[in-house]
Order: sequence, then C-alpha cells, then structure tokens
Amino acid sequence: MVKIKPMNILFIFLSSLYFAHGLYEDQVGKFDWKQSFLGEIKFSSIDVDVTSKRVYVATKQNVVASLAIDTGDIVWRQILEKGSDGDVQLIHPTKSKIVTVTGTNVIKVRGWDVKNGYLNFEWSAEVNDVLYWFVYNGLLHKVYTSDNLIAVDTYYLETGTKGKATFTFPAHTFTGYDRCVMSAASLACLDVVGKLNIITMTKAYKDQINVDIQGNQIKAVPGSPIPAFIVKDKNIKKLVYVKNNSAHIKTLSKTASPFIYTYMADRHILLQVSSPAQNTVVTEGSILEDSTAIESLSSKESFDSLKIIDPSVSSAFCGRSKANTVNCVALVTTRDQTLMLLKMPGSMKWHREESLSDIISVEMIDLPVSDIEAAIEKEFGNKDSFLDHDVSTSPIGMFVRRLHSQVQQLQTLFATVLGLIESPSETTGTKSNLVRDQFGLHKIIVAVTSAGKVFGIDNLKGEILWSMLLSGVGKFYTNPVNGSPTVPIYLQRNSKHLSYPPMCTLLLKNENSENTVLLTFNPINGESQDVIKQLQYRVVQAVSLQVLNVESVRSLILFDNNNIAHLYPENIQLSSKPSPVYIYVANPTDGVLRGFTVDVPISGKDITTKEVWKINFSSPTRVIAIGSKDAMEHVHSQGRVMSDRSVLYKYINPNMVAVLTLTPDTTHKSVLTLHLLDTVSGIIIYSVAHNRATHPIHLIHSENWLLCSYYNDKNRRTEITSYELYDGNQMSNTTEFSSVGGSLIPPIVEKQAYIFPGFLQAMKPTITEKGITSKHILMSTTSGHLLEVPWTFLDPRRPLGEPKEEGAIPYVPELPTPTESMINYNKSLMRVQGIYTTPSSLESTCLVFVYGLDLFYTRVAPSKTFDVLKEDFDYMVIIIVTTVLLVSAYVTKNLASQKALKQAWK
Repeated sequence: MVKIKPMNILFIFLSSLYFAHGLYEDQVGKFDWKQSFLGEIKFSSIDVDVTSKRVYVATKQNVVASLAIDTGDIVWRQILEKGSDGDVQLIHPTKSKIVTVTGTNVIKVRGWDVKNGYLNFEWSAEVNDVLYWFVYNGLLHKVYTSDNLIAVDTYYLETGTKGKATFTFPAHTFTGYDRCVMSAASLACLDVVGKLNIITMTKAYKDQINVDIQGNQIKAVPGSPIPAFIVKDKNIKKLVYVKNNSAHIKTLSKTASPFIYTYMADRHILLQVSSPAQNTVVTEGSILEDSTAIESLSSKESFDSLKIIDPSVSSAFCGRSKANTVNCVALVTTRDQTLMLLKMPGSMKWHREESLSDIISVEMIDLPVSDIEAAIEKEFGNKDSFLDHDVSTSPIGMFVRRLHSQVQQLQTLFATVLGLIESPSETTGTKSNLVRDQFGLHKIIVAVTSAGKVFGIDNLKGEILWSMLLSGVGKFYTNPVNGSPTVPIYLQRNSKHLSYPPMCTLLLKNENSENTVLLTFNPINGESQDVIKQLQYRVVQAVSLQVLNVESVRSLILFDNNNIAHLYPENIQLSSKPSPVYIYVANPTDGVLRGFTVDVPISGKDITTKEVWKINFSSPTRVIAIGSKDAMEHVHSQGRVMSDRSVLYKYINPNMVAVLTLTPDTTHKSVLTLHLLDTVSGIIIYSVAHNRATHPIHLIHSENWLLCSYYNDKNRRTEITSYELYDGNQMSNTTEFSSVGGSLIPPIVEKQAYIFPGFLQAMKPTITEKGITSKHILMSTTSGHLLEVPWTFLDPRRPLGEPKEEGAIPYVPELPTPTESMINYNKSLMRVQGIYTTPSSLESTCLVFVYGLDLFYTRVAPSKTFDVLKEDFDYMVIIIVTTVLLVSAYVTKNLASQKALKQAWK
C-alpha cells in the first residue's frame, strides 16, 4: 500500500481549486472611472465634532448624505424613493442620528446613523394638507390646514406616537405656499396686500407679530436659530428677524446672501456672501444685534478656475481661534449647483460640481492631432486634401516644410531627454496632452447639465478640463413626453480639419420668447468666441447636412414652425450639390407626424420645402419615443448564413424609424404600439401592439433589428421584445436602397419576447468603427448594475427546440444576468439617465459613458480585443525565440555554405 504524505494531499487539494474573477486585479480602475454626486442642495448642516467633522446634506434629487468637512468626499450616501415619495421635507441632525421627513400624502420619518448612514428607525403616517414640518424640544411638529384653521400636531421622533399638544391659529394670514415660509418654529406670511405677519407656532395665538413692512417675495434664512426672513420688494431686500417677541428690520445688499449663526447665548453673527464678478467671492461678517463689523470675516477672494454666480450660504459654523479672532466655515451653493466650503476669511477648502448629477445631453469629441503630426500632414498636403487650399505643393515648399518638421521633432526629443518638458504620460489632462492617440481612445466628453452649465471632461481620468455657463444665453427646450429639459447638440466640424477649430452648436430658446438661440463653441477648449445667433423663428427640427461647405462645416437644416427650412451657417457655398433631404416632424401631444422634402442648392440660398406625407394617430394616442439608427453606424454583413449554406439577407432600410405610441384603453388600461415608419414615403412598414404595457419604456434601433422594453402590468414584470427584419433569400435592392416607387417590399419580421429579472433604467447597443464586431446590449438596472448582454441572447430566431442554425441558443424566456456580465463590477450606478456609446479607432473597442447620479466611463470589447495584443503577452519569450531563430538561421547558412564548398572540391 502506497502512503501519501500530508503535504502532498494539501498540494493536490490546493491545485484543484479554481479561482474566477470578472477582472484582473491590476485592471480595476485602469480603463474605467466612477464619480458620485448628490444633486442640488436643499438642506444642510455642519458638524465640527472632533470625532466626526462632517457636513450633512439633503438634496432635491432625494439624497441624504454625509461629506468629509476637510475634503468634500462622500462618507455615506442614502438614495431615497424617486419622485414625491422621496422628496425631503425636513432634515434634523442630532448627536447620534440624522432625522429626515420625506413624502407628501404618506410621510416617512427615518433616523440615520451619523457615522455610517445605517437606518436606525423608520415610521410612516398618512397626512393631508401639510404645510411645513419642524422639530422643537425633541418633538416633530406638523403644520397643516383644517377647517379654515392652521393646526399644529406633535409626534415623538423615534416612535411616531402622537403627542398631546395641539395648537390652532386662524388661517386668514395664510395666502399660499409661495407667500408663506417657516423659520425656527415661526410661520411668516405676506397677506393679500403684501404685509408681513409672523406667528410663533409653539405658543398661543397672542404671539402673532404684525410687521410694518411690505413685499412681493419672502424667503426663510436657511438654518437660522431665530425666526429670520428675507422680504423682497422689487430690487430692495430686507432682513426681518424676531427677538424678544419683537421684529427687527435690516436692509441688505441686493446681491448678498445672509446667514445667521448663534455666536453667544444672546448674540448672533450675520454672515453675507456675494459675487460681484463671476470669479470673485466677497464675504462679510457682523454682529446681528448692533451691526458691529467683524474684520476677521470680511474678505474678497478671486478664483481663476471657478465661475461663481449668485452664491448663497446653506449652513455655517463659527468659533474662536487661538488668536481670539472669530473664524467661520460656510457651505455655499451657487445658481449652477456648485457646492463649496469656504473657510472665512477668504480661502476655499473644496468644491463639487453637483450639476453633473443631472446631465441632459452628451457628445464625445475626437481630440486634434499634435503640432508635429499636423506639420507632417501639411507637409504631404495637396489641393484635394482637407487642409488649406493655399498649401504649396512645389518641391521647394515641400522641402522647406520637411526641414521645419524635422527641426520640431529634434527640439521635442532633446527637450524631453534633458527634462526641459514633461513626457505626455506625465501630463495627463493638461493642455499639452490633449492630442489624439494612435487608437482614438482619448476623447473629450462634452456634457450639458440641467443647471445651464457645459463641461468638457477628459474621458481617461474624468477630470474637468473646462466649463461654460449658459447664463443669459437662453433656456432649454422641454421634452413634451416627460417634461424634462432637453438641449440638442450638434458637432458641425470635427478636429480632422487642421485649418479650422472644431465647432459644436447648441439649440436653446430665447428667455423672453419661443424663438431659437444658437450657441456655437469650440468643444476642445470651451471657447464660445461670442458666436450667439438670435433667430427670428422657432426651430422644431434640425438635421445635419451630409455635404460640407467650403469652410469644412457640416451645415444644419433648421426647420421652423411655419414649415420653412433655413441653413446654418447661412450664405456660405457648399462644396457640392447635396441630394434632397427628407425631414419628419412629430408632435407627441396630438400624435401627428409629417414628412417633408428639402432641396438645398449649392449656393446655400433659396431652399425649397414640400410636404409629402402626413400621419395622424387618433386621439388620445401619444407619441412617447422615436428610435432611429446611429448616424455613425456601419453594417458590415448584409446577410446571415443558414445551416444549409443559404443566405438570409437583412432588411437594411436607412430611412426607417421606430415610433412608439401609448394609448389609454378601457379594457387593457394602456396599449403600447410599435410602428416601423419609412420617413421618405410615409408608409408604415409594420405595426404590433402590446396590451397593458406601461412605463418604464425603452427603445433602441440598430442595423435590421429593434429592442423594446416595457413593464407588463398584467404579469408585473419587465419584458423585452426583439424584432429582426429580413428581405428573404434574395435582396430586394442589390445596388442601393430606394424608398420611392413600388419597390418597397414588406420585410419578413421575426419577433420574440423575453423576461428581464429586474427594472431597466436605460438601454444602448455597442457601436464600432466598421461594424465588424458583434453587437452587445448595455442595460442599466435600478439595482445599480450595468449589464453587457450579447445580442445572441436577445435574438428573435432562437429556436424553440433543437437548434437548426450553427451557434443558435435554444429559446428560454428568462434572460440570464451573470455576474461576470456586470461591467461596473462593484461600482453601483444609481439613477442612471442615459448611456452614451461611441466607436474608437480600434474595431474591437467601444467607449461607454453612463450618466445620472453617478458618472461612469469604461471600454468594452464585445468580440474581445482581437486587433491588439493582450496585456499579459510575453514579449520576452517572443524576443528570445526570434533571436534564437535568427542566430540559428545565420549559423545554418554558414554551415550549409561550407558543406556545399567541400562537396564542390570532391
């Protein structure tokens, strides 16, 4: 009998273990990054306890969070319910808990642990006509209207048990939510003539104070320990505060934002922050009672890299330093939702761009080539290139350019070797490194936020390179489907045209009318160059022209509300005569779609339009989504090979769009209908209806297939329906597709439905430069996962029985969600609003940017990185093998020649 040593048994056991990981450890964070945000601040509180030093905030995005006071980093974050159910009505910090009140008709009172954000307690109650909530003497007070009275009820914070004390007051002073505010347990209202009345809600009615002041707007001073209000009458701002049952009035600066802090038992500090210029912050401090100025709190500081507009103090904390001077830290918010912590006097400890939590439009821009590469391009330029037309192609001119480019390269080489300049790897995110790389992986993310701010973000590290505020330019359009703001963005000239800077255009609305405003800027550096054009009409549709003009700009066809087409830029000749352009306009509210043909002459003037078709969906049908193909998409394969070696040709109609309509129904509650519409002829190619389908609804259209996800109200689950269109065994259009005439043959439609185990927030297909790589679908779920699902799992031709096609997966209604398909691994992405994908110069790689409450960027390779070497490729082995082969070949050659010489002498 053979004995096995214990060490051998342990070795065999360990060698049999299998370790699986979604990513290699050294790959985590190498090609991706994540940034977390909170949203626009609604309530805040500063805790300077020695053990914590935190800032507690509640935002309009229904988020409660704790920030480190030294760095501004998120310590913990709790995301509440969406919509009115999670609307934060009150936040009250204590030494051990943060108490929040959320909701409207059904309120939820929660207590969060201050250290880690864990939920300590929660209770709910049904309420009606609630005006305000406040905490006084450890009890939660509810202010509401009842029988023409203003009543106050009390609850115990942790249990929700109703207290005994109830107060009632006459309601004749209450004139509406916008005319009444609450501060320090006191209700202040402007009556019908604008006179101010203040009622202390914890005492009897006799404590009502009538203030001899009038105004048309009223606002509570945030976080004030005493009742304090800002009353505005035209351009005059006055501070009204209550002390010792009497009201006191102070006149404020028109731009100042006040904040009151209890400095001593009977003394208060009045802090004021203003911004006379966009990069300047002025702070002032004084004793509230006698207006004595505090010199240590007064300063004027400038910040070159930050634009500050309409700053306001959300919360503050003051104390004495060792030199017996008063110092304060103030949490300041601005109109563009920038959150900053000021250490008064003067210095800024940190700031956060919270407007990035609500991005409404995204575009990725290729970077320009370096100066040396541009010189090389110009060196070999010719009159037919996209460079300047005046580039000299004579031998002397080309020789001079060659010498100049060689001198530039030598200067760069010596400067890098001698250490006079930094290498590109050491200057990531700097202006010197904003050049295009070999594989097109380095780009700039241009993001427009709902706060009216445009950002240029480096996609490799997530650094903000530039920002631009749209203050005074215009306002956003409103999405008629969901009421959210939207702004169309168009790239009219990319960075490939070395003679001209890149050019992006935003479409906005005039602040005083419905006319359109065009803002043109350079997406690489954010310089607008004051190119703001006020149009005298309202644009309802904008389409990029396929032909460039003589300045290498892709002009925009602007279609106004009078069905007249305009060209922007105007009065500039095109490089060639464009083909007729077909434009469709959809009105989501009345369900009317119209199609027009636009003829643009080469001169760019005298554009003619003609209506060619019209579709009117019966009321109350509403158009909720329109899905069209990506303009950058290429279809590599025209057919699909069957098991019998025949070809099933794809139905590739470049003019087809998918239209989703939602119709209320007495029997099925709501009916979701998908229409496939040819926008040139106006023919509905295919229609299908889904009963009892409701929001959330998502639609994507790519190549010859579509995906539509919806919530099935009958089965209470998320379903995804896939459609694939084919011509059959013969192509209907062998040379080019035509939507006119009688050649529009209905396609063969394959369809299938799948069950998704979760709720979707967004869907987007991957896209590559040539379309060779397999298609994957990126799905963002409410649980925070970003799934990469191969199209094979959603293929409507998945067989019910034995596979009849090579590689076909048998049909199973449930879609798999393996953990290795979660490309964001443990980085949860919450409240995702959209997914943006763009190709790189590598055919295998697609760039992905996810935006919402969190920003996430990564790369995906649906067919693996077949066009690049792997990261763990053993270069040393291949070098050694190649060297050995070369040496062996040389030695063998010599030996063979010597042998041949010896044989010749025999």
